[in-house]
Amino acid sequence: MRFTFLRLAPLWATLSASGPLHAAASLLVDDAGTTPEGTCQLETWTRQHAGHRELTAVPACTLSGTELSLGLSHLRGERALPWAVGAKRAVRHWHDERLQLAASIETAGDVRQGGARSWSLNLPLSVALDRQALATAHSNAGWSRSRHERGITLGAGVDIRIAPTWSLLAEQARDAARHRSSHLGIRRHLPGEASLDLLAGRLHDRTGTSWITVGLNLPLSR
Repeated sequence: MRFTFLRLAPLWATLSASGPLHAAASLLVDDAGTTPEGTCQLETWTRQHAGHRELTAVPACTLSGTELSLGLSHLRGERALPWAVGAKRAVRHWHDERLQLAASIETAGDVRQGGARSWSLNLPLSVALDRQALATAHSNAGWSRSRHERGITLGAGVDIRIAPTWSLLAEQARDAARHRSSHLGIRRHLPGEASLDLLAGRLHDRTGTSWITVGLNLPLSR
């Protein structure tokens, strides 16, 4: 699964935002999956951006069908400590879960500034493009509001298994301020359902705004 928090935290300073824009762990586009009932997962990543480096950890656990998550980032060089708290729940499954819909809500801010400074709603939809689910498409539609901006958020991405232990990731998203960002990268599937991501990202509306992300996704025991 992918978390919906801190989606574009490394663009914090570039866009002069008052709180984190949103992220699916190290990705921009969330999927409709959640961790299994009664289990937890930890997603961490480091993102190198011009002028600063982001370190993020997002643990999440599913209880009574709802995934609860807490994200915290440290933006070195920007004196920012973004946080985000959210909940995500599956809404419906169709055709043996090849088509899944979920709903999520989150609030976010900065530890040093105190209090929530933004909130968002999102509807992730995931569609398996083949019977073995080797290729999956994800789309997001939502609404985000902060002290400086508000509006519709959109995203689309694909996850394609190109080998038994490798997947290709590609996605593009638009935030509430209509800034477009994209990611292209690969995922290495590790034993025990863990995975390692390597992604190159870019903000299309501003020249020279790009980043490299390395993410580690770890399932936790019950």
